[in-house]
Amino acid sequence: MVAQEVVVVATRPKNTLLALTSAALSLPGLTAQAAVPAEKASANAQYGHYQESDNRMEVDVFHADAIVPVGEHLELTYSVDQDTYGGATPSFSGPKSMRALWVKWPIGFQHSFAIPASVPDVISTASSITHLWGLPLPGFTDFAKAANATGSTDGRNLEAGYAAVFNHAVPKGDKINQAFQQMPTETRNMPVLGLKYYLDNMTVGLTSGFSDEPDFQSNFGNINISREFNNKLTTLSGGYGLSSNHISRSTDSHSAHANHEPAPGAEYPALDATSQYHNFNLGLNQVLTKNTLLQLTGTYTLQEGYLTNPYKAVYVRGEITPYEYYQHFVNAQPLNELTKLEVMGFDLFREVRPGQRNQWAFSSQINQYIPKFDAALHANYRYYFDDWGMDSHTFEVSWHQPLPAGFMVTPSVRYYSQSQADFFAPYFLAPRADGNYSSDFRLSAYGALSGGITVSKQFAKGVKLEAGFEYYTHQGNLKLGGGGTDGYADYNSYMAHAGLKVDLSAVGGSNDADHSQHKHHMHSGHPPAGVMFGHTLAQTGDVMVGYRYMNTEQDTGVMRHGSHGASNRAIINDVIRLNPAKKLGLIAGQPCYPENSDSDCSISRQTGMSMEMHMLDFMYAPTDWLSLMVMPQLINMTMDMTALQSDPDHGHAGKHVSNGIGDTYMAALVKVFDNDIHHVNVGIGMSAPSGSIEKTMDGIDSNSTALQDYGMQLGSGTWDFKPSLTYTGQAGRWTWGAQASAVKRLQDANKQGYVLGDVFQGTAWGGYNFNRWLSASLRGVYTSQGAIRGSTNRSALSAPVDFSGNYGGQFWDVGFGLNAMVPEGDFAGHSLGVEWLQPVANQYNGYQLERDGALSVTWGYAF
Repeated sequence: MVAQEVVVVATRPKNTLLALTSAALSLPGLTAQAAVPAEKASANAQYGHYQESDNRMEVDVFHADAIVPVGEHLELTYSVDQDTYGGATPSFSGPKSMRALWVKWPIGFQHSFAIPASVPDVISTASSITHLWGLPLPGFTDFAKAANATGSTDGRNLEAGYAAVFNHAVPKGDKINQAFQQMPTETRNMPVLGLKYYLDNMTVGLTSGFSDEPDFQSNFGNINISREFNNKLTTLSGGYGLSSNHISRSTDSHSAHANHEPAPGAEYPALDATSQYHNFNLGLNQVLTKNTLLQLTGTYTLQEGYLTNPYKAVYVRGEITPYEYYQHFVNAQPLNELTKLEVMGFDLFREVRPGQRNQWAFSSQINQYIPKFDAALHANYRYYFDDWGMDSHTFEVSWHQPLPAGFMVTPSVRYYSQSQADFFAPYFLAPRADGNYSSDFRLSAYGALSGGITVSKQFAKGVKLEAGFEYYTHQGNLKLGGGGTDGYADYNSYMAHAGLKVDLSAVGGSNDADHSQHKHHMHSGHPPAGVMFGHTLAQTGDVMVGYRYMNTEQDTGVMRHGSHGASNRAIINDVIRLNPAKKLGLIAGQPCYPENSDSDCSISRQTGMSMEMHMLDFMYAPTDWLSLMVMPQLINMTMDMTALQSDPDHGHAGKHVSNGIGDTYMAALVKVFDNDIHHVNVGIGMSAPSGSIEKTMDGIDSNSTALQDYGMQLGSGTWDFKPSLTYTGQAGRWTWGAQASAVKRLQDANKQGYVLGDVFQGTAWGGYNFNRWLSASLRGVYTSQGAIRGSTNRSALSAPVDFSGNYGGQFWDVGFGLNAMVPEGDFAGHSLGVEWLQPVANQYNGYQLERDGALSVTWGYAF
């Protein structure tokens, strides 16, 4: 939620994405209920897309959670969030009159800055920000003019030249320029496990989890206790939470650019810092009338440790004086002897925030049910203040209106206003006595207005779908009472989200008779976990929800060509054959990157690859002979590369990551034969190209940067036809089945100029039922995959994975599986399958990393 922005200090501005969680809506009606565990399990999955204006930050948000009751008093909860984010983010700001200084003497960031062309008065995207320390003084044109005006180069004129530049007057009313830094695409993962224990009038809750991203790791835990009074019309609650954080920085200033030596004293140790958050909360829920509920909450948070944003810089005039600049450039005095701040450039330093922050917040909410409209009005106010000099006000109103046919529409509006931190300014024309500085716009004075709408549809059998949209505008002139920051920091954003919720307490899952009709489909009809499109639903109106996980590993580091091993020398020779420019590196006694040559002679090879797929299954039977399926998926991939011959400026050795939405599968399964023993279905499937094929080597989305290899892209980039034919059977305790499936690319090339190879797969399996709920399976698999046709012109061409001929082949595998099905009781209807697929023979096209195996896990619930 917008109000959360003020508390973010050690990570990038992703907490605005908490607006996604506000999509969980309460139904009208305020009948008091005792705190008891959920009757049945429930699950919820959501996806959101956040986008700021002018091609700034873009985020994909994934959330899933589940509640599982255990007995009469205990309830287990689990949730997982994954955010994938990237784009341009503000780095620092300064007076427009000094813009020429920034451009002519760039600063020491390792990444190039990028500014949306539509934003006025900003540093040009063409300005490459790299180290220029160590260049001779005459190379600075303005310095030379100022210092050499009389034709003399003695120390007095040089020092006067520095003073003329660094004491350049900033005109009154000078506009503010904001510089942006293009951030690579990164991913944050946050799993949380919790439990609640219910007593007669008391509930005790414990949660624990961690948040992991490349530069910020957090471990946290919470305990909450609530007590009911007054015939359960009054509830008091309190809690404590502890978060322990580790902060690093993916690009440290101690790493100088390859072409220039850092200035004396410009090297700083890599960031390795920690912080702790202590959070205390106290709440009161009071049922005022049968239609009115009052909620009051107070929180106190103590933050200690490193609270600075490690990617923000600040412009400070006079922190290093003209005389000190003269001593640095002429007499090589180290920079770290001139200031306690970390120097980022001319009058530009790493921001510094206090090492402690005390935060208080008080919120109130009234939920009013209005019988005349069968609707509920929720009104919320929140006041926040801290000892950094900031305070904020949040007002939010939402209307929850049920409609016929199970629909609900919820419009909402939110207004937020905050004052600025004591140590914030767009830029500083004199040093501060306390040494604290920030130009982070999130600590500025501004107002924000947002409005949105969420529409949900409740289906039979506990299934609920919802979708929503929220638009947000951040403006300095919207601050309550005026006095907001200049409009240089204004921007707009939107959040679009969709979700699926399954409440298994509404499906009548404990009725054993209802589930008996699914028996052969959930036992013999369910193929091993690694088989897709393998079964149908039994009757008209049946629904199945499920989750599918797959993990493939290639971590032995062994390369193959055909069915034989491949040496590093053979790989180098093949890369040179396909890209003769690489030959420079093989000349005996010559360096890989000869002087006066701009050719790239680096060659790398892959040493490991991991792929994780998370897929949501949703199946519905409009008739007893037809089942429809939709399967969105989330993919996480990593690849390790090692250099065979190195080049300091080229190549892509190291670890590469690719995360996000994959292609979306859709299928119609037609039941062509079905009796007590034999079952045959035909699948007519399609794959929609929702997965990105523009993942780049540096993680920055740009047409000028090299793409990651074909196998690290998240989708095919084409519409694909996926037919299948599946047979299953059962006799006594024995089960068996077979499937033939294929993938046919329906386009000649995707927008990057290539198309993945077609795929044919044949598989057969047999199984044995040990008892009513557990069975084992043995499966054989043959897969033929064609090589990639065409190629992209944005490949690095320095490793086997960069060449389209090194994909596909023929593969033989054996699968070992277990399947469990709950036949009766509270969890009747649930099924769980696991299978390990072990490679036994391979015939690779070209040079590829050896396959090590694949793990598949599936959970399903049919009702």
